[in-house]
Order: sequence, then structure tokens, then C-alpha cells
Amino acid sequence: MFREWVLSRKVKAEKSVVFTDLDDGTGVLLHLENKFYYSLNLTGSFIWRLLEENQELSEEGILDTVMENFEVSLEEAKSDVEDFIADLSKEGLIKIE
Repeated sequence: MFREWVLSRKVKAEKSVVFTDLDDGTGVLLHLENKFYYSLNLTGSFIWRLLEENQELSEEGILDTVMENFEVSLEEAKSDVEDFIADLSKEGLIKIE
């Protein structure tokens, strides 16, 4: 379950990660330290662009922006954002403060 305290944490893209936009709206991340590639779907690419544009974006800010731009329920958006942020963190692609 998505915990409310999580929403206030700040999320930052790691400097050692390069993002490439693909023509279909999806994207690819390359972690320069471990040389691994990660594919992102449309929503993941959208969130990554937010992280690149905003140095200190909160998870609440990500959730609000996803809700404004995609037709998705609050519960689904919370679950998807929480899972995506957890996956990025686990792979060392972002910092959470």
C-alpha cells in the first residue's frame, strides 16, 4: 500500500544516467557506471523527463503530474508511481531524499 509519508520524498535523476527519447514516446536509460540499458514505456519516459526538468521533484509532484496527463485512477497512479520509483531506486538510477 502506498504510504502518505512517501509522497514528500524528493526524487533526483542520477547524473550517471543518460536518457534517450524514442520516436514512439518510449525511451531508454543507460547507466554509465554499470553499462546496463533500461527500457521505459510511455509513462516511464514521461516521468523520467519530469525528473530531468526538475532538480528536486517530490513523489507527490510526480503523482499529481501523472494524474493531470493520463487517464488513470488515483489508486492506479499511486501504485504505478510507487512501483516505478522503487524500481529506479533499486537499479541506482535515481536518488531519493
